[in-house]
Amino acid sequence: MNLYRADLHIHTCLSPCGSLEMSPTVIVETALARGLDIIAVTDHNSTLQCPEIQKLGAEAGLTVFAGAEVCTREEAHCVVLLGTEEARVAFQQYLEMYLPPVPNDPERFGDQVWVNARNEIVGEAPYLLISALDRSVEQIAAVVHRLGGLFIAAHVERPSFSLISQLGFIDPSLPLDAIEFKDAVRYERLLAAHAYLKHYTVYSASDAHDPGQIGTKYSLLRADLLDFEHLAMAFRKENGHTIVTA
Repeated sequence: MNLYRADLHIHTCLSPCGSLEMSPTVIVETALARGLDIIAVTDHNSTLQCPEIQKLGAEAGLTVFAGAEVCTREEAHCVVLLGTEEARVAFQQYLEMYLPPVPNDPERFGDQVWVNARNEIVGEAPYLLISALDRSVEQIAAVVHRLGGLFIAAHVERPSFSLISQLGFIDPSLPLDAIEFKDAVRYERLLAAHAYLKHYTVYSASDAHDPGQIGTKYSLLRADLLDFEHLAMAFRKENGHTIVTA
């Protein structure tokens, strides 16, 4: 069994709140320099920057999972991780179908561009990516699981845009694969008030929006192999596979 360092919540220059410095090359080089073995690209309501970073990661020896940080109709943020390019494409189509057509205002919210390895702009998302999708958390979770993906409660300890801040609690019938936190002290306070959280797979991630944040919070994946199937096994705690806060 091997032990890998993972940061499963990283934004790129495509997220309007992400630094324009968060290019594919910078992300991959910074992740490797900080000893990470695995990252997940999780822009707000989009997967369009994932393929370029996955390609660069494969060339450099960094495992990169495609994903997104979705904003549900309830304005709760959840992380989606996807195991195949086919699943990513299908989920991107789903996101585009249910993202409200609210034009982005770059001066107010930030640019929404995705770039190639040379930092050249490939495209620009026209609609505001931080809007809430016109779909409930239950509906989104069902689609993710039909695509073979993983559905995670993002930064669950935050006082805004988390499942608990928006809904007051996590419904036990919601098929979460894990819950994520960033601030350990704030999470411990939350756990004291919501003891049922201890029954979930829990891990930490950086929610990085600029290069300086990459890998500042990470988790340890114990697995036989470094691939999506074994990550899913760790979420399910199968055959000795685990993911825990570092």
